[in-house]
Amino acid sequence: MATRPLSYRLAPVLLALSTLLAIWTWYVQPQHASAWAITLALLAIMMLAGLAVRRSKSGAASRRAADSVMVGIVFAGLMLASSLGLKLATTLGATSRSDLAQRMLMVILGAFFTFTGNALPKTLTPLTAKCDGTRVQTFQRFAGWTWVLTGLTFATAWLVLPVHLAQPVSLVLLLGGMLIIGMRIVRLRRTRQREA
Repeated sequence: MATRPLSYRLAPVLLALSTLLAIWTWYVQPQHASAWAITLALLAIMMLAGLAVRRSKSGAASRRAADSVMVGIVFAGLMLASSLGLKLATTLGATSRSDLAQRMLMVILGAFFTFTGNALPKTLTPLTAKCDGTRVQTFQRFAGWTWVLTGLTFATAWLVLPVHLAQPVSLVLLLGGMLIIGMRIVRLRRTRQREA
């Protein structure tokens, strides 16, 4: 039996930590009860998804999909745990930086974009007879590099810029990355239509 990636062990730990932090934050800030209830419901859904993925026993493609879901749960758990932990620390007076939770959340989101972009070219997609494998792989590499650079600049913006500047800059970076990839898709479609 093949060993499972680290994400299968990290996901339940991060979800349990996030649950404890959400309950503790709810206790400390009961005036935001609806927000904490929604957070706990989201955590329960992620736990159920993680359990369903752990029990799936199918082929290699299903295993890769399950691994991707677990990585997503790890990043979501990491974002929730860090955000809730820093909000709790601010509420309890351990830190005076109220923007720290938002910054950490956005840096982790930038790391997620980078991780996803790095994994994209390594993903094998089934090709139809009409598809040129070289062009597909070239596009996946291009999209992967675009997401890696977008993620790194996104995270860097939240690390070094003031919040009032980091918000619009990161939005422009994210939209710019999506626009660049979208333009490449349109170009590939036009090339394919001309050759047909």
